[in-house]
Amino acid sequence: MPEFLEFRQRGTAYVLRDLPERPGLEVLVMLHRDQPEAGVQVPGGGARPGETPGETAMREAVEETGVRGLVFGEVLGSKLMAVPDWRDHDYQVTTYSWMVTEDPRDAWDHTVAETGDEDDGIRMRCEFRPVEASGIDWGLDFLLGLAIPRFEARRGAGLGVPA
Repeated sequence: MPEFLEFRQRGTAYVLRDLPERPGLEVLVMLHRDQPEAGVQVPGGGARPGETPGETAMREAVEETGVRGLVFGEVLGSKLMAVPDWRDHDYQVTTYSWMVTEDPRDAWDHTVAETGDEDDGIRMRCEFRPVEASGIDWGLDFLLGLAIPRFEARRGAGLGVPA
């Protein structure tokens, strides 16, 4: 008989940008101002009750970076990880989604506002970097390579991607 596992659901966002005056696609990354050992990350966090992974990714991108004008692309896939004894769950499922913005800022500082979770007050340095030189740590670029052709296909078809 199958065993059902309790797990923590997370949503992670690849926020992509393609400006006409720049060569190539860029991805939004974050650096923790007070925890440099956290490395280069992309927005993401735990789902709230009733929230889909895509909704979680969108909310976390805005909360953690203050990025503007997001348009959701699609869910790319998920990764199951064993995280023994972490926050009442032994497993975590992280679902990766891509989205797009035309936010003109190249880099900015952002402080996470009062959201009611452990991220309140965290200071971030947010930067758009070329995808091929993003330097994303912790394996968070797990599905980034899949996001690029999906983005290009949707843009070519004029579906939900700013021209």
